[in-house]
Amino acid sequence: MSEEDPDRHAVAAVEHTAPSRQRPEAPQVDFPPVRNGIDYLRSVIDHLSREERDARDLKYAVLHLQAATEVLLKARLQEEHWSLVFDNPLVASREDLASGDFSSCGVTETISRLERFANVHLEVKHVRAIKNLTQDRNKLQHYGLTHNARAIEARATEVLHFLLDFVHLELVRHIDRDEWDWISFELDHVRHALGDIEGFVSRRMNDLKADIAEVADNIIQCPDCGQWAAIVLHGVRCTFCHLVLEPAEHAVSWGPNSWRSDNSNVSASAEPTSDCPQCGRRAFIGSIFFETAREKPQYACFHCQYKTDTAHCARCSRPFPADGNRCECGTCQPPTLAVPEPRNSD
Repeated sequence: MSEEDPDRHAVAAVEHTAPSRQRPEAPQVDFPPVRNGIDYLRSVIDHLSREERDARDLKYAVLHLQAATEVLLKARLQEEHWSLVFDNPLVASREDLASGDFSSCGVTETISRLERFANVHLEVKHVRAIKNLTQDRNKLQHYGLTHNARAIEARATEVLHFLLDFVHLELVRHIDRDEWDWISFELDHVRHALGDIEGFVSRRMNDLKADIAEVADNIIQCPDCGQWAAIVLHGVRCTFCHLVLEPAEHAVSWGPNSWRSDNSNVSASAEPTSDCPQCGRRAFIGSIFFETAREKPQYACFHCQYKTDTAHCARCSRPFPADGNRCECGTCQPPTLAVPEPRNSD
């Protein structure tokens, strides 16, 4: 007979008398679209409102702010019709929506669909801020991003402002009461901390007020941080975020299809650089708005500061420098003469 292990019975007795311990259930991840977007906003605020912010804080602020923007815009689009968030609504199915196993439309297409199907129209400056943020996020996610911390903070503030208004104006009526109580609590935290971030921007602009006032006629909106603090002289130097651009580089930022400025006229009518009639440098560009005349587009040289008003060609309607009494740009072709219709043979 084999010899029994004396400890075996003791162990069995302990197992028999000890209370059974059930492994606690794993917590469920439950973030419906709006709550998910607000949680991203909370993360952005937590990263930006720290007294000692580092590069990692700014990195996750950009990533989470872009995620919040995309989620909240699509949440409103989904309220219009659930299939609209699919990249191809014609193949949309409820099963794929429930599982999340589908390709959704991008941010630009989401904004377009909100306008077409939900009658939700975003201001041009907000669309540009969102595109700017998406560009930063893509660089950061896939290629890495080196950028000025002050510019990131200033640009993030503008998108945060937009999202707070968007939630209240476009999403509140689609949220049930219980969900809104949680969201309202989180938004109170976001609003309170946003004041600290805005305070940074306001304090810095206030510190720069005297310097800007001395050269107000040559101040434009910075293409990077969006503040009216960039001085035009031998290029561009922003006193807020310290961006420095050579004349040719700045022309790229403000040329055709540029969307960095708040003013929609820039992207609609900006012309390529040409030779300055004053100094001869290729740094002359049209449809630029200065601090002292924000609603009046001008042609300006980013080397010698020469400026002139913008006129529109009487023949082709294109803008051109208003020098002298010309009414035509001088570069367009004469309009094609109308071909007379033949007379009836009878």
